[in-house]
Amino acid sequence: MPATTGSALISPSNVLVTSEAVSRASVSAVRSILLSLEVPMELVLRIMDMAEYRPTLRTERPNKVSIAAGGHAWDTEACWAAKLYLVSGPLLRSPEDVFWKVHKPNLAGEYAGAKSWYEACIFRPRQADEVVNVTQIDGIYRTFSDPQQGMLAVQALLGAAGWTMVSHGGELTWRLQNNRVAHDKYIRHVVEWSIDQPRGITEEEEPLGAFAGDGFVEALQPGDRVGIWMRAKHAGWECHTKAASVGIVYEFR
Repeated sequence: MPATTGSALISPSNVLVTSEAVSRASVSAVRSILLSLEVPMELVLRIMDMAEYRPTLRTERPNKVSIAAGGHAWDTEACWAAKLYLVSGPLLRSPEDVFWKVHKPNLAGEYAGAKSWYEACIFRPRQADEVVNVTQIDGIYRTFSDPQQGMLAVQALLGAAGWTMVSHGGELTWRLQNNRVAHDKYIRHVVEWSIDQPRGITEEEEPLGAFAGDGFVEALQPGDRVGIWMRAKHAGWECHTKAASVGIVYEFR
């Protein structure tokens, strides 16, 4: 019994849509039905976990966006680009899982050594209440292209508006998914990061360019927002996105 709400986040083209893919009310109703059938609570919780029927906040953006690292072939380190593609709604509480779906070109080469990719970040308000909606910060959706400042330019922009990006190991983002090396057609990549599965990338996932996101879910707090960045580096490299979404799954007991 999924329920949806029409609350839309505001972006330059008003294309970010946040909804409850599975609401707490729906989960509570299903649990009550199972209990009314005299199913033991322990079994009810196990059934719902196996069915992955848990409260889920989903944010999606269905727009084509492209960035290029630049054309300074004589200085590849000067070719650097980062662009924010998607921002989730604010977290109500700490989640169990985060699901990422990215529609990007199905590229003919391998993922290893890719110079265009996707990253995830955590936006956190410095006060309990948001002073400014992070999606309304002037310039947050522009393409950042200064390799000397890197993502610190984003951090400075956020700081002036009362926000910060959560750091880990000296980095402001987590590597999410690599691209391949030659354009063909769009396909969908799905990545799951879970608090219950602290691990590295498996042998099956590594050839597909996915990353483990160690510590990401554990770092999330109520009020945070999750972001997806498009990245490209070195002359001639581009990053193309057709659509992306993030699903934040909460525990419900």
